[in-house]
Amino acid sequence: MAEIVVERTVGKAKKAVIAGLVAFNRRRMPASARYKSFAVTLRDNGEIVGGVTGECWTTVLFIQLLWIDERFRGGDFGTRLMAAIEEQARRFGARRAYVDTMSFQAPDFYRKCGYHEFGAIADYPDGVSRHWFTKALAPLPEKSVS
Repeated sequence: MAEIVVERTVGKAKKAVIAGLVAFNRRRMPASARYKSFAVTLRDNGEIVGGVTGECWTTVLFIQLLWIDERFRGGDFGTRLMAAIEEQARRFGARRAYVDTMSFQAPDFYRKCGYHEFGAIADYPDGVSRHWFTKALAPLPEKSVS
C-alpha cells in the first residue's frame, strides 16, 4: 500500500523525483528537447571563489545559483560570470534565460545584466520579497565558412 513519508535526508528522494520527472517530460517533449546542467566558476589560485550554476532545458537557461566571495565582489566578476553562462547556454541552443532572487540578494544586479522582472511576491517573509526575471538571449553569430 502506498504511503506518504516525510524525508529529512533528501538526496535519494530528490534523485528519484528528478528521474521520474525527466522520464515523464521526455515522453511528452520532442526529441530535440535536451537537458544540460553546468557551472561556470571564478577561481583564485585554483580555489573556487565564486560561480554560477544553471541548467538548460529545451531553449531556456534557468540560473540556479550565483555566489561570489566577498573579497571578489565589485570587480565585475558577477557580470562576467553571467555573460559566460549565457554564452554557454546559447551554445546549447538557449534563447531565453530565467532567474529568481530575493530582495536582499541581487535584483538590481540582474537588471544591470539586462534582465526584466516579470513577477514578485512581497512579504516573503517579513518584508523580504522574491523576484523573477527573464532575458532574451541573442542567437550566436553564424560562423562563416571560407
